[in-house]
Amino acid sequence: MAGEKIQLLEQKNIHLWFGGSPVVLCTMRLELDKSAGAIFAYSKMLNVQPEHIKEVVFDLICYDSVRLIVSTIENCKYTGLDIPRNGVFGMDVPIRVRDPSTRNIEFVLKSVTVTSGETWVNKDEIRFNMSLEQKSLFNVQGDLNRQFIDNCMRDGIDHTRLIFQPVFNDSYWLCACGALNWSDEESCCECGVPKKWLFDNMQSDLLKQQDDERKAAAYKIRKESEEKERLQRAHDKETFEKRKAEYERQLQKQKSRKTQRRFVLVLIIFLVLFGGGFLFFKYAIPYINYQNAVTDMNRANYDSAIEKFEKMSGYLDSDELKLECLYKKAIDSFYARNYDVSAEIFLQLGTYEDSQQKYTESLIGTADGLMEQEMYSEAYGVYAEAGLNCDTNANMKKCANKIYNAALEELEGKHFADAYTKFSEIGDFKKSAEYANECQYMLAKRSYDRCEYGKAIDIYSGLGEYKDTKKIIEKLKNLMLVLSAAADDETPAVWETVDTVCPKCGNNARYVFEFYKTGKCYFKVECENGCENEGFKGRFKIENNTLYLSKYVGGILKWEKRADIKSVKQDEHSVDGKNTAIVITDPLNNKKNNITLYGNNISDGMISIT
Repeated sequence: MAGEKIQLLEQKNIHLWFGGSPVVLCTMRLELDKSAGAIFAYSKMLNVQPEHIKEVVFDLICYDSVRLIVSTIENCKYTGLDIPRNGVFGMDVPIRVRDPSTRNIEFVLKSVTVTSGETWVNKDEIRFNMSLEQKSLFNVQGDLNRQFIDNCMRDGIDHTRLIFQPVFNDSYWLCACGALNWSDEESCCECGVPKKWLFDNMQSDLLKQQDDERKAAAYKIRKESEEKERLQRAHDKETFEKRKAEYERQLQKQKSRKTQRRFVLVLIIFLVLFGGGFLFFKYAIPYINYQNAVTDMNRANYDSAIEKFEKMSGYLDSDELKLECLYKKAIDSFYARNYDVSAEIFLQLGTYEDSQQKYTESLIGTADGLMEQEMYSEAYGVYAEAGLNCDTNANMKKCANKIYNAALEELEGKHFADAYTKFSEIGDFKKSAEYANECQYMLAKRSYDRCEYGKAIDIYSGLGEYKDTKKIIEKLKNLMLVLSAAADDETPAVWETVDTVCPKCGNNARYVFEFYKTGKCYFKVECENGCENEGFKGRFKIENNTLYLSKYVGGILKWEKRADIKSVKQDEHSVDGKNTAIVITDPLNNKKNNITLYGNNISDGMISIT
């Protein structure tokens, strides 16, 4: 068997790191392959920085059984990689160990090269010395873990992925999902949970307070439920008395119909006795059906009665009795507090008796029930549908205050999207409109800082003259122009040259820029001689008349100025039907010669630079 030919000499699941390292050493393994008569070393490494890894160079130190160095294998390589962030590699790549006395190994990282061409170097030859193993979140929180899960569900966070106690340090933080993040990252690169939210909801004092409040609320609800049952019993008794009075009213109403019915009955008897079977089916059967429907109505079997009256539409007063059945059903539902049912029927009845007034009262009853369940947003919406306002209805004003205060808490916690939704619900209540604009302003700023330009521009464009929005739009006008032909987050705006020379060989070449609304940028040089030129794959930003490209230093995003934008002009006969020409300084030429990029500007007017 194949397994008998392999002897495991050492295996460690270590999860080691050192400050600033682009990779984490997850496991290492040492095997003796008896069939080959050789020892092989393996490792599993994890990419923890934003760029894709292209190559990793390391030394392998070999120790004997008493931990004495027997040899060092220098400049071992993993090449030909394209490993994204949080991707693992190396576990299937054997490294042959020459010295047969090797029983322990150590990996020493030397350099890491990313696909953009940049290389990180371990100049001080720092060893993997920091354990990233985390404690179980459940074991740390104990009984408070239930409250933590409730907080996750409240804020729409997938708690099933958060299983470790997070760690927060000056240069990095470990998420509860186990992912390593750099200190400047506001949300987890793996599961997306916000860093501040995670930190706040890890505080045992806060969780204990929330847990106590939850238990107190449950006790309050139980007591309120008991009180509601008592009130319901009293209400049921009152409803019975009202229905009894209504029944007596209906009896009086029905007396006026008896004369007509007796006449019809006498006529039917005459027809049965003297008119034969045809007349019986023509006149007697409809009347029998009519009487059955009336019986159902008198017994409060309204659904059955309504169905029968519908089938005999136009017969005697069946159309009027159908409306009466609907009204009675709605009244019964109203007094039974089934306001959703009563509202639907009263709306259908239109102007029948007091249906319009009862429809409004049903909506108010629905809203009051929602408010009792502390569903303030839903209740506020139904109050508004009923035509109420906060000045005339105390309950609606109470809901507005609850929503307003919840929105302020979301704003204070920098949950701007949730805060904006709540402020927008209550329109101009207090300072809601002003705060809603502030939430949008902060969302636009956050989106821009994250290079989510499409989202940021959309929000800024809708803010009008709020604060310094006009100045920001002016600063971003060239960014908006460059991105105007980007159809969506996945379709870039393409700008290219037609008369550029290769920076290496001097022959004809073409520069191609692809700009995405998500802040991604791809830049390449296509030389007619096939020269391999410097390219770029990363993030970009354009402010005023300057193009910046990103650069990661120790996991921190830096911006490097690469070109000045000199002018923008309309040029419909440039290349491939593109309508705009942008003159910029050559990003690959230190002499800063000017080049022209051609692309499409989809806007109402052209932008010019003076």
